[in-house]
Amino acid sequence: MIKYTNKYTEKSFDIDKCRKSAESGYAPAQYQLGQCYENGISVERNLAKAFKLYWLASDNCRPAKERLNKDSYQGQLAKWLKKAVNGNRLSGKDLAEAQCMLGCCYRRGWGVEYDMASAVEWWQKAADLGDGYAIDRIGDCYSNGNGGLPKDAEKAFDYYQKAADGGYAGAYFTLGLCYRNGDGVERDYEKAFYWFNKAAEHDDPMAWVELGHCYATGCGVAEDYCQAVRWYNKAVDFGGNAFPEAQRGLADCYAAGHGVEQDWEKAADLYRQAAKNDDPEAQFQLARCYAEGHGVEQDMAEAVRLYKKAATYVNENTGYNGHAGAMRCLADCYANGNGIRKNAKQAALWRAKAEELNNIG
Repeated sequence: MIKYTNKYTEKSFDIDKCRKSAESGYAPAQYQLGQCYENGISVERNLAKAFKLYWLASDNCRPAKERLNKDSYQGQLAKWLKKAVNGNRLSGKDLAEAQCMLGCCYRRGWGVEYDMASAVEWWQKAADLGDGYAIDRIGDCYSNGNGGLPKDAEKAFDYYQKAADGGYAGAYFTLGLCYRNGDGVERDYEKAFYWFNKAAEHDDPMAWVELGHCYATGCGVAEDYCQAVRWYNKAVDFGGNAFPEAQRGLADCYAAGHGVEQDWEKAADLYRQAAKNDDPEAQFQLARCYAEGHGVEQDMAEAVRLYKKAATYVNENTGYNGHAGAMRCLADCYANGNGIRKNAKQAALWRAKAEELNNIG
């Protein structure tokens, strides 16, 4: 990632350097370049390009996110895009970009009424002109059955592959997930690793986490704990609490002494950070640390609290219905009166829930 921090209002601002930085994925530069396109500074005014740059930067740049959330800007943007796609000013790639961004407006309800069918319509027009992001969005709609399109994992995969083949780096990580999970394609861990690695080369932090998992488990690549630690560290250093799976993976390495010197205090601290971000496996592992006195002072009451937190964690989007291991440990605590008052009924209840969850899985 190339960092360029000069603002477009400064005399020393170099738009070519800013563009290279933006293309490398550096959010502040994407925002500054967006400002240039919005105001026609050193480039022809183009709100579609400005919007796309703000969109790309919004997860990691507050000013870009705030800009997108302004009602006045959204209305101005939608009006400009409608005029642009229906006029004769734009063609080729620029037209496709404007069509794609208009689709995004319908997807978000920015300056227009929310309408997924219209979003798909404009994304399809842009996809027909080769816009990689639009092709990827059509794939996502097939994956989830949105915008009037049927849920079709194979078609979704085909669109993701087409986007990736066209050089759209945002599809690389998704392809890795498809191959890892067998979604729309035969499961292939080596191909999953290939696409995660390709996404990582384009500075996708989620891919860094997945590479850590691949190296830690030998999934699609030879097991290499030093490489696992490297990629987990990269994600943690970049995103901090944004990537609890990386924190937990790194904690596992410190707990076992894999790729690093064993250090239970560091492991417990990393589990704690991930647990605060609602990672149920980290909550379970931190509970075990308290139960066994690894890296922390033994505290069964705190262990029980964390077992409960992991056991009751539910995520409807992913179908996660609690941590079975935490349920079993909680049952043992109730059965033996460890960290909580002895209660045979609660012990039986949590054992039954764990068994039910295992049978479903």
